[in-house]
Parts: sequence; C-alpha cells; structure tokens
Amino acid sequence: MSRRSLSIIIPAYREAENIVGTLTNVTGALAPLDLDAEILVIDDGSTDGTGDVVRANADRFPGVTLLVNERNMGFGWTYRRGVDAATRDYIVMVHGDNAWGSDTLREFFSHVGDADVIVGYTRDMWRSRTVTRTAISKSFTMVVNAITRRGLRYYNGLQIHQAPVLKSLQIESVGYGFQAEVLVKSLHRYRTVLEVPMTLMEREKGDSKAFRWKNVVDVIRTLRLLLAVEWAGTENSGRMGGGEKGAR
Repeated sequence: MSRRSLSIIIPAYREAENIVGTLTNVTGALAPLDLDAEILVIDDGSTDGTGDVVRANADRFPGVTLLVNERNMGFGWTYRRGVDAATRDYIVMVHGDNAWGSDTLREFFSHVGDADVIVGYTRDMWRSRTVTRTAISKSFTMVVNAITRRGLRYYNGLQIHQAPVLKSLQIESVGYGFQAEVLVKSLHRYRTVLEVPMTLMEREKGDSKAFRWKNVVDVIRTLRLLLAVEWAGTENSGRMGGGEKGAR
C-alpha cells in the first residue's frame, strides 16, 4: 500500500505573533504520523513581518516552504494559490492564527484517506468561543444545512480533500464564505464524509480578521451561490433519475 501524503496550506495575514506557534503545533502533530507531508505558508501581503518571522525560523522548520503575495489578496485567493502549489495527494488548510494544538491536529491528520473528505468541527464551541461568535457560526451552519440538506456539524472548519478534486473546483468566493463553497461543491463529487471533533484553543495574540464588512458581504454572496449550486444539482438529478448522496 502506498504511503499517504498531505499538503498543509497555512494562509497567514498579519500573524507574526502566531505563525511560529502554528508551525510548532503542525510539525509536532506530523512527527509521529506516517505521512509524506509538505507545509506551505502563504504570507498574504502582511505588513507586520510575518514572512520575515518564517524566514528567521527556517532552521527550526526545514520542511516549510514560504510563498508571499505582493499585496493582501484575501483569504480565498490565498487558499487557491496554496492549492495550485500543493503537490501531495490530499490537501488541508490550517489557519495561521495558532488556534489548534498539536494533539487535536494529530488526531485530525491521522484520518487522511479514511474517507473522501474529512471535516473538522469544533468541540464544545459554546465554551471555546464568545457567545456572539458561536451564535453567528451556528446560524450560518443551520442556513447552509437548510440549503444543502446535508446535516453537517460545521462548514468553516478544517477539511482534508483529495487534491485532484480540490484542484478542479471553480471557487468564486474570496472571503470567509469560500470554505463552505469548497465543501458544498466537493460533496457533489464525493461519496463518503467523516466528521472529526476538534478542540479549539482560539487565538491568544492579535485580532481576528473574521468580522469585517467585506466578509459579511462575501458570506451573503456565498449563500446565494450555494442556493444556485444546489438548485442546479436538484434539476440535474431529476433529469438523470437521481444521484448518490454522501455517507457519514
């Protein structure tokens, strides 16, 4: 049996205070696993020296490749650049804000190949995040489930995808809504889904970039897009006499 392989994409925008912690936890998670892995850090035009911190710690993390956007291109664009650059059989994105410890990442990475797509969801979110952010997150999940009729626990968490499928997707969202678009579109090509609980640490340093007006606008656009995707899928299934559903 061939060895499993994984590309880990780490988008980082103004994460100079968190990127070393992120890399420490990612490499610590990989250490005991039999995975052929590569780590791609993408500095999204940071002005705080995020890329310089990665370069300064190159000796500590020799397996890390640094890519730099000349200017801030956004979360979704940066993710797509990482997907294009990835060379392994499976791809996962880990945020550069050091929100996940090595133990929970190790458990998540250990499931590479166990299903067509591995979807992480936050364990005890009401305890690990603010009430406001949790309520918004849960509401978003509820709306996407209403659109897709999937019943998944989370759409914006870590996801391990097959590289050929991910590279073939046309993703239109550019902000924080893109993860849901990636997952929903990929589910039309997959048969099996495995949901894995993860323990969120939440960032200790720096401010979250999630609550920006442009991200709110992008999420609304994404929801409209998902409606169109699911409507087209329903019509196509009707013409073809039905399709297969993903199993969990």
